[in-house]
Amino acid sequence: MIPDRSSIEALITGKVFMDEIGAFFPVSVTLRGDEFGAVLMMRPGDLGHRTTGPYTPDRPPTDATNWAQLRTGTGMAGRFPRFRVDASGMWPRIHVELLGTAVRGLIVMPEEVTAESVNAPYLGEWQEQVSSSVRIALDWIAGWLTACHHRAGGTEPSVDLDLVYRPDDDYEAVLARTDARVRELIPPVRAVLELRWRSVSPAQRKAFVKNLKGARRTGPRSDRRLNYRIGDVEVEVSA
Repeated sequence: MIPDRSSIEALITGKVFMDEIGAFFPVSVTLRGDEFGAVLMMRPGDLGHRTTGPYTPDRPPTDATNWAQLRTGTGMAGRFPRFRVDASGMWPRIHVELLGTAVRGLIVMPEEVTAESVNAPYLGEWQEQVSSSVRIALDWIAGWLTACHHRAGGTEPSVDLDLVYRPDDDYEAVLARTDARVRELIPPVRAVLELRWRSVSPAQRKAFVKNLKGARRTGPRSDRRLNYRIGDVEVEVSA
């Protein structure tokens, strides 16, 4: 039996997992009801001496294997992780499963992540900024879901959540107003957490939306959404 069978618990556990696995750049984050998954980009220097494929049984990816072995048996988010290293490509991939939960992670090497994969003109130092901002926003959303359930009662609300990156039309203007010494920290994309309701009572939904004061309405009439900023991250909720 898996105890974390709710969106709230999966989101809380998944966020802490992202903190403790290494605070890597989130290429994608998904929540499907009670199942949390994240694709995370390892920083270039985190493996130390690097290997490249193709790999064979006599020539495994020792860098990734050693990294995983050092963390095996160490608790993350109150659980124990199980690691599996995929050596089928030119760069190793590290699969992580938090035992007893529906939280999964896939750690990829920086060579696998392209700017196009996150709708960005380039990759760079701004990724560190986004990493912490996304984790903060996930924490806020988990808190809001918990609070709206406590206030309205009933069965816990269930949601789907996706982290997506969208082009930032204001990027050039913001860059022009920013000191040259910190321009590399300005994200050229908008990190957006898209939240959709799976099941929620009208009272719970009303309690949740109260947290979005000042949110702007976006989208066509058939798909109206509330867009609210938490720091550098936008949260978009079905209206």
